Amino acid sequence: MSAFSAFNSASSVGKHIQLRSENAYVQQVGNAANAMLERTGLALPLLALTLLLLSIKYHNRVLFSKPPRKELAYPPAWPLIGHTLEAMRFTNSILDWFLSLSRLHPVGFAISIAGTGAGQMHIVHRPEYIEYVQKTNFDNFEKGVEFKKRFSDLLGQNGIFNSDGHVWKAQRKMASHIFSVYQFRTWVQTVVHRELDSVVGILDGLTDGKSRANPATLLLPDLFFRYTLSSFGKMAFGSDIDCLSPDPSCLNHEVEFSSSFDFVQMMIDKRFRTPMWQLVERLSPQGRKNAKMVREINDFSSQIIEERLRDRVAGVQKEKKTSDGKEGKDLLDLFMDVTTDRDDLISVVLNFIIAGRDTTAQGLSWLFYELMKNPHYVDEIRAEIRSVLGDEDGNIRKLDYDTAKDLVFTQACFSEAIRLHPPVPKNGKRAIKDDVIVPQGPTAAGLPPIKIYAGELISWSDWVIARNPDVWGEDCCDFNPSRFLETVEKDDGTTGRSLKNYGQWKFHVFNGGPRLCLGMTLANYEALSMVAAVMERYEFGWGTKAQGQKADWPLKYLPSVTHPSQMYTATVVRRA
Repeated sequence: MSAFSAFNSASSVGKHIQLRSENAYVQQVGNAANAMLERTGLALPLLALTLLLLSIKYHNRVLFSKPPRKELAYPPAWPLIGHTLEAMRFTNSILDWFLSLSRLHPVGFAISIAGTGAGQMHIVHRPEYIEYVQKTNFDNFEKGVEFKKRFSDLLGQNGIFNSDGHVWKAQRKMASHIFSVYQFRTWVQTVVHRELDSVVGILDGLTDGKSRANPATLLLPDLFFRYTLSSFGKMAFGSDIDCLSPDPSCLNHEVEFSSSFDFVQMMIDKRFRTPMWQLVERLSPQGRKNAKMVREINDFSSQIIEERLRDRVAGVQKEKKTSDGKEGKDLLDLFMDVTTDRDDLISVVLNFIIAGRDTTAQGLSWLFYELMKNPHYVDEIRAEIRSVLGDEDGNIRKLDYDTAKDLVFTQACFSEAIRLHPPVPKNGKRAIKDDVIVPQGPTAAGLPPIKIYAGELISWSDWVIARNPDVWGEDCCDFNPSRFLETVEKDDGTTGRSLKNYGQWKFHVFNGGPRLCLGMTLANYEALSMVAAVMERYEFGWGTKAQGQKADWPLKYLPSVTHPSQMYTATVVRRA
């Protein structure tokens, strides 16, 4: 037999064996399928058919969610899971994703994310719709169960930040007493001035012997967070949190509470875009770290409460002596007059810290960054500070509450900074009943009503709205304090500048309607007081990599419930 014939013969035998093997495999698969059908009957085919039909019906949205509304753009999505994958992909840059989607439609867009319990999430970027939700039909919209689930381990069930109805109203009414004009003119002003003495002490110590050629460096946002945390701890709880002193070495000691608080806020933010987030956190290292930090935060709050309860039993008064020598009640006193339940009081402490610490500190961080980008505004701020607070010898006095209104340009700069970088960059409410959201106000003409069903979420991003040219003009993305200024005629016939009032819906950084931020005046006063205390005395700049800079330029935001910037290094020298 030739080699060729032998090869053909062997090949034929091989093919025969292969064919028998394939037939046997097919038969085995068939037998297995028959056995499975015998055990399950029509279950598997029915399941496959059900999935197919559901995929056809919900071809672009989350299972069992309502169809998209024609009034809003609806980006391409996946069957049964909607935009879940995209939301997870952009979880660290969610605002940029929202901004890119906002270009699809002048009114807004809708997305659906599995596991959020929201069905369709309608995200509008016109303030006319927000007014309807937060004012016109306020009682039909709530934070809702899903919101509380994600926040409850940090803020409790009944905190002012995540509660609704009578619980929220009672907390707001009590808290309003600490934000009275009398409190500002006395206790608040006293605390702010003391804390600024520490800030100036730190900066003086750092800048001793330094020059422009060899400046001091510091993490500037860290200083601002210490300032607001220490201030609010004393104002609201009569507690020295021990994070700020005139000695620059205090900056070398990490404020563990703040680090834990920031991490937990980041984790809460991600929960809104993570399906089955409870299971994910239970199984992941980040989730276990989060649980540990929540315990540490609660322990910190418990110490404040236990110390105050012991003092009340012993009749010991915390120092709350105001500038007029009178004793007042702080926030914790007001709530302890109503309840001594530890869990409720922990919620009080943490809910107000998230507002009292973050709003001003983050706003200052973004303001100083914007002034480093736009240094031509700094001289005008300094000139105003000298005009309002300076004396004949060139000394700058501390800013008191009643004089703050005279720092018009400085306030315009801060307002513009928080317009571009709002302290709560995204928010939303859940509809209790079916509703039609009708745009409100003089600019509502031409905007369509939006149908929303019970359980669905109406959401918005003040960060995106700030970048909407239909709302803020073609220069909406620019830092332009003059948009908050207008020329007015004075009683003596001369002209001057005053702050332009856009109303709480267009300039929505402090929320609106019944939930208008109680701490708005405090945030502005603390910020202006800081600028007045340091801007004339020191010169700040952006640190280089060689000086320890780890932040990006342009500066980026970090994922969080609020709106922190990256922690950046600034240079500082004392001005001649």
